[in-house]
Amino acid sequence: MSDLDLCYLPATRQIALFKSGELSPVDVLKAQLARAEAVEPVINAFTETFVDEAMDAARAAEEVYTNRPGDARPLEGVTVAIKDEMDVKGQRNTQGSLIYKDHIADQTHPVAQRLRDAGAIFHARSATPEFCSAWTTETRLHGVTRNPWDPAYTPSGSSGGAGAALAAGTTTLATGSDIGGSIRGPAAMCGVVGFKPPYGRVPDAVPFNLDPYCHVGAMARTVADCALMQNVISGHHPQDVATVREKMTIPFEYGSLKGKRIGYSLDISNEVVTKDVADQTYKVLDALSDAGAIIEEVKLGWGQEVRDGCASYLNHLMGAALIREVEAHPDLVCDYTKYFAECAAKTTADGFLTSFDVAADIYSRFGPMMENDYYAFICPAFASYEMFAEQKPWDRITIGDRDFDSEYDLNTLAPFNMLSRLPALAVPAGLGANGRPVGVQIVARAFDDPRAFHVASVLQEKMPWLDQAARRPAL
Repeated sequence: MSDLDLCYLPATRQIALFKSGELSPVDVLKAQLARAEAVEPVINAFTETFVDEAMDAARAAEEVYTNRPGDARPLEGVTVAIKDEMDVKGQRNTQGSLIYKDHIADQTHPVAQRLRDAGAIFHARSATPEFCSAWTTETRLHGVTRNPWDPAYTPSGSSGGAGAALAAGTTTLATGSDIGGSIRGPAAMCGVVGFKPPYGRVPDAVPFNLDPYCHVGAMARTVADCALMQNVISGHHPQDVATVREKMTIPFEYGSLKGKRIGYSLDISNEVVTKDVADQTYKVLDALSDAGAIIEEVKLGWGQEVRDGCASYLNHLMGAALIREVEAHPDLVCDYTKYFAECAAKTTADGFLTSFDVAADIYSRFGPMMENDYYAFICPAFASYEMFAEQKPWDRITIGDRDFDSEYDLNTLAPFNMLSRLPALAVPAGLGANGRPVGVQIVARAFDDPRAFHVASVLQEKMPWLDQAARRPAL
């Protein structure tokens, strides 16, 4: 097995080889660190690396597998990149901002703690836009993060560094957070897997845990790896009142999809998608049809009010936090942070209330449909993937004869933050004509995570990704 193959080796396979003594966590870490040294000057996915600490942890994991294999924990010796918004005690947590460039966390986020307790190795922190607020990953502090498939383009945001690192083979797993699509967007644009769990499934830090749009979830290269990580981080936490007490364990093996009805729509209030998006989505649907699923188009009837509702909600809450930072540190924040703060200042309490009315209305139709009619629902992750690495939120994008903004008009992700109890899993849908990934979302009924993973696992069997050199970015 080459060093590059080691870099892309799934966590589930790594663990099996660690247990058999055929591979050491040290070997994988060395390969991924060497890979990072080679590709980081191009993609800039990491804000910081911890080589010595990670190597010590890898050697300790090697010792466990060699001498005390029965003591091996679920993620013993597996590398995880921590998003640079998540606290790990003693590490810098900059949130991508010059304001916090020297901030050292004095506590550890519940998810990071669960990963560490499971034996994971924290070898790097992954880049995010300032305060996780943008659809690209670019900051004055850390520079521009680029898509490994084509560095001219963005890996999306806000978990852009995580998506880029997974696609480039510099980490095995990564943490992400998703308040408007920040896990699923980078997963789709980078050709990896990202899960927005139902609200309450995974603990978060205060006060973000109180926002039902906000989710912490797993990012990986395979469906099974995503499930493995998700099973570690999920479950009730005494510090998070929003976490549900029921512990959900996602299976790794599933039966056939034969006879399962799957609904789909290309129109998630956007009305139009690019040819690449349509073509690759239909390939996904054909693959699932070949697997025995019954595929049916669904007319959701969602319109501009859905996009406006998401924007109003997020501007009202998250935007208010940005206003504080801009007012306190006007010379240190990024230009897009000022832009978002200006947008937030225009929101009203009535618009905020209307966002709840919209959420109630669309769930009143979508919820019963998912309970009674469909095993899962599939839709694109973006209407277009033509977002450049340094694109600004005020830049426009054209699809056919339609002019879109590069935020809520372009993505089809945020409505499922609005419907926050629905699990939504972003997976690759292959490469478009431009050679860059396209992704789809697999959505299941409220709190039924395994359904989304079932469909995704079957799809991965039919349309494999990143499993060989020909299906990896040519960095």
